[in-house]
Amino acid sequence: MKPSLRTLDPFLGFCVLALAALGTLTLYSAGRGTVHANLWIRQSVFNLVGLGAMVFLANTDHRRILRRSLPVYLASLVVLVLVLLLGKVVSGSKSWLSLGGFSLQPSELAKWVALLFVAHRLGRRPPEEVGNLELLGAAGLVIFPMLLVLKQPDLGVALTFTPILLLLPLVRGLKWRWVAVGFLGFALVGGVAWKYRLKPYQKERILTFLDPARDLQGKGYQVHQSRIAIGAGGLLGEGFTSGSQTQLNFLPVKTTDFVFSVWAEERGFLGVALALAIFGVFLSRILSIAKEARDASAAYFCAGAAGIFGLHVLINAGMVAGAVPTTGIPLPFFTYGGSSTLSFFLALGVVMNIHHQGKTR
Repeated sequence: MKPSLRTLDPFLGFCVLALAALGTLTLYSAGRGTVHANLWIRQSVFNLVGLGAMVFLANTDHRRILRRSLPVYLASLVVLVLVLLLGKVVSGSKSWLSLGGFSLQPSELAKWVALLFVAHRLGRRPPEEVGNLELLGAAGLVIFPMLLVLKQPDLGVALTFTPILLLLPLVRGLKWRWVAVGFLGFALVGGVAWKYRLKPYQKERILTFLDPARDLQGKGYQVHQSRIAIGAGGLLGEGFTSGSQTQLNFLPVKTTDFVFSVWAEERGFLGVALALAIFGVFLSRILSIAKEARDASAAYFCAGAAGIFGLHVLINAGMVAGAVPTTGIPLPFFTYGGSSTLSFFLALGVVMNIHHQGKTR
């Protein structure tokens, strides 16, 4: 069957194109006069490849994809193990595989594969027939790849698996005991991770978040400069390619972790409000598609997708403002990166097909 653009949801399509365009312009400005000057061109290629993949999956019955989620899930686990054995270390984390001159970060795709498989398993039976053992099994399917990612170690990507776990109480209805168990489990895991798993630089990030002034020339430098850039933007911003923090290279990692700081400095409060409004429409539309889904598995996938996208936006925006610790979680369609960008578009392709199937029933 020849791929058709009629399977695409116009609201999601507009949001994706708008965000990708804004993100590419921001990368162009962030890279001017540096070794990253051509990153916006590479990101444009990633976006075009991603759009093609999204259209392809939008024309592929999502039920066929869900039925094949088990072998894909197992393959993703094998690849995550290979990363630990053969991966390339970048910024202190062994998260990358080199393939013929190209670098791939499998963990970015692994969370979407885990969501596919969990959604498929939970959606095979009515919610009232799903037992506690099945819910625990589904949790294990998420936690296992999370642990492999933590072993790299990559705390930021590992955190992006957590919205999938929120599907479990949704299946049986959210009850206070689920909330209590969730908070207890989070506290327990956090304590164990702090003592045994977190590296010194990760602990320092958390301590610097709690008190940025403790190391303004070291770990606190990034957040401090980001706040200056955001404050310099004011109401209307300093203008395209005119941000002093950006153009004078005071702002660190401005094409990845702190790319939204570049946008805030150049476009100001109104520009930030516009970008967040587009993200808001984007997320609400995915949740609307979840409501109109033809089957439970599709609804679970859309709900989980909204959670993953929402977590990315929430943590990255909070990170550049100093409201949450620096974790390296990318901002969808803004942050430079081929693996993350492609994974976002692939997930949206499945969501688009769910929309199309729900519309044609």
